[in-house]
Amino acid sequence: MINKLVETTAKLSTLPSRTTLQKKSQRWVIKIGSSLLTSEDYQLNLVAIRHFVEQILRLRERGIEVVLVSSGSVSVGKGHLGLAGKTLPAEQRQAAASVGQTALMHAYENLLAQEGVHCGQILLTQDNFKDRKRRKKTLSAINMLMKMNMLPILNENDALADSENQFGNNDHLAAVISRLWHGDLMVLLTDQAGLYDADPRIQVDAQMIHEGMAGDPRYEEMAGGSGTAVGTGGMRTKVDAAAYAAVSGSTTVIASGHIPDVLLRLQRGERLGTFLRSKKFDQMWLKVRRTTLQKTTYSLLGVAVKLSNTNSKQHRFYNSSYCYR
Repeated sequence: MINKLVETTAKLSTLPSRTTLQKKSQRWVIKIGSSLLTSEDYQLNLVAIRHFVEQILRLRERGIEVVLVSSGSVSVGKGHLGLAGKTLPAEQRQAAASVGQTALMHAYENLLAQEGVHCGQILLTQDNFKDRKRRKKTLSAINMLMKMNMLPILNENDALADSENQFGNNDHLAAVISRLWHGDLMVLLTDQAGLYDADPRIQVDAQMIHEGMAGDPRYEEMAGGSGTAVGTGGMRTKVDAAAYAAVSGSTTVIASGHIPDVLLRLQRGERLGTFLRSKKFDQMWLKVRRTTLQKTTYSLLGVAVKLSNTNSKQHRFYNSSYCYR
C-alpha cells in the first residue's frame, strides 16, 4: 500500500505535504489510548467510544482500510474489580486485563453491530513476531478480517504477557503492526495535543512541534513519561513508535483524541497535532519521482526524434519535387 501511495503522489513536483499524505493514505493504523476510552472512575466512556466508532466507519466508507489498536482493558478491569487507582501485582493486573478486555470488546461489538458491522479481536505479544511463520499468521489474521469486512481490533495480550514477551505499551504494538501490514499512516490518539519542545504542564510557553522527521534524536529529549494514571505509555513511547514505523515508510500523526471528529479532520488534511514524516518514504518517493521524470524525458526525446525524422523526409521530398519541375 505504501508503494501505491508513493506512485500516486510521485506526480507532484515536490515532496508531498502532510495535507496530501493525510488525504491520500488508504491504510491507517489507529491507536486510541486508555485515557480517551475510560472515565475518571475507571469505567468505559461509551460516549467517547461511540464517537470513535462512528468516525472509523466513515473512514471505511471512503475506502480507507483501518486497523484499530485499542487500549483500556487493564484500567476498565480495575474499575470492575473495585481496584481503581491501585498499583497491582502482576497476577492481579493480568486478571484485570482479562475482565476489562471482555467489557471493552462487548462495547465495540454492540456499537458496530448497530451499523451492520462486526469486529474481530486479536490479542498479541512479542512472541507473535519472533519468527517469519508467526508474523505471517498474524498478518493473515488481519487480512482475513479485512476480507470479511470486519474491523480488526488489536490489543496486547495483557492477561498472559510477562516481562519476557510483552510490548509494554500499545504505541509500540501499533508501530509493529504498521510495519507488518505496510500501513500508510499511523495515528496515535492521546490526551495531549501533540509533541511539545517542553512539558506544557510545567512550561506555559512550550511550543508544539507541528511537523518533523520521525527518528530525530531531539524529540526523544523533548518527550517525557506517562501523562496519566491509567495509561502505560507517554509521549516518549509515541516518538519511539513513530521512529520504528517510519523504517517501512509509515508516517505518524500524534494528536488529541479530545478534538471533535479528529480522525475525519485528519483525513481532510487538517494540520492537527504533530506530523512525523518517514525518511524512508521520502527516499522512495524521490526515487520513483526521478524514474518518472526519466521516463518522461525519454518519451519526449522519442517524440522529438520522430518529428525530426519526419521533417527531414519532408524536406528531401520538397527538394526532389522542386528538381523535377
